[in-house]
Amino acid sequence: MLIPYENKQIFIASQPIDFRMSIDGLSNFIQHEVHAHLHDGSIYVFYNKNLDKIKCLFWDRNGFVLYYKRLDKCRFKIKKMLKAVEKITANELEILLSGFDPQEVERQPVLLEHSA
Repeated sequence: MLIPYENKQIFIASQPIDFRMSIDGLSNFIQHEVHAHLHDGSIYVFYNKNLDKIKCLFWDRNGFVLYYKRLDKCRFKIKKMLKAVEKITANELEILLSGFDPQEVERQPVLLEHSA
């Protein structure tokens, strides 16, 4: 996967955005609507009105990365949210980007390693 998930906070917008926005427009949205610090490495996920496109914006060492995915014949499964931005897990983002519904995927139990 092109998005580095490890040790990152991931936030998804609760409403579709204007997909003409690129890095500057999305970063302005984050600063004004979320009041978040853009350079902390968090991943911000945005989607369009038709639910067939997703953009992920994050800071990577010395610049912004904009990940863009467009589905051909289906739609992303975005749940209804009450807050302006909600936190999701790396696993939920991976499932979402795959085109599956995160609510319908059975969660696997986490196996803990026993130390001797």
